[in-house]
Amino acid sequence: MAETTGEKKRKARSQAKEPVQVETGAIEIESEELEGFTQEEIALMAKVKHDIGTGRYSDITNEHKKLLFVQWLIEHGKLAS
Repeated sequence: MAETTGEKKRKARSQAKEPVQVETGAIEIESEELEGFTQEEIALMAKVKHDIGTGRYSDITNEHKKLLFVQWLIEHGKLAS
């Protein structure tokens, strides 16, 4: 049963041949590059890529950002260590 279900999903995912619509506009994508992904998965990856490129997304935690800020304060004489 799982083999049949997996085959159906694989066929549905390989149909990504048309442009994908995301918040930033249409993105042309070659189906061979993203074979195995659904339209929704492709759109999500494109959105994350755009967010990283514009600085809206980062893997730096809030705690790390605070430490970087404290380091900047010390380096610029705003805070004594």
